Amino acid sequence: MAKGPQYTDATDALRLFRVAAWFVPACFTMLTSLWFFMLNKGWISGVAFSVLTILNLPIAIAGAIAIHRAVGSAAVFTVETIYAVGDIPPPPTYPRQDVLIVQGKYGEAADWFRDHLRIEPADHEARLQLAHLLEMRLKGYDEAERLYLEIRDAKPAASPYQQMRATNGLIDLYRKLGRTGRLKVELARFVERYGGSPLAVGAARELKELKEIDPTSGSPHSPT
Repeated sequence: MAKGPQYTDATDALRLFRVAAWFVPACFTMLTSLWFFMLNKGWISGVAFSVLTILNLPIAIAGAIAIHRAVGSAAVFTVETIYAVGDIPPPPTYPRQDVLIVQGKYGEAADWFRDHLRIEPADHEARLQLAHLLEMRLKGYDEAERLYLEIRDAKPAASPYQQMRATNGLIDLYRKLGRTGRLKVELARFVERYGGSPLAVGAARELKELKEIDPTSGSPHSPT
């Protein structure tokens, strides 16, 4: 859980002082005006007005501290979220495979990914990267298709983002191979699942164009 400022650092104390310098006078003035308005309307007595006026300063100081702590906690939480601190797992990395890819040793990198998946079969990020490597560098289209489909059918299910990337991978793969029937199926699936998003609008446009080119084809849900 994110912790706010602890006031043990001179910087924290200085920031609190700056917040107080801006907030306390304004808060004091507004509260005094409010109490005076209520006194003038007869809603509070003169004694209550005096007590509330005395309490203006501690209320304003407490408000400054609360604002400073809230802003500090939000900042800490944001940084921890960005850098995956605490309970948020960092994204997986594959340094050995990355080095081999940079060296142009694509086949060896693919073998490392396969070995990794035998040990960590639930690592769908590795599966996505292997599928992309096979498609783009090794022309392993059948294996790439199988990997994308494994992500879609995974139990437990892959994350929604990973599923969307797998569907995009299948669309790119079928487009590259000229498998129009399967391409229509995946485009229709994408439009149905992610309708309303900019990507879905593009998929719908491409699906419409494919239908216009081949108006005699069957339903996009029946691949040829």
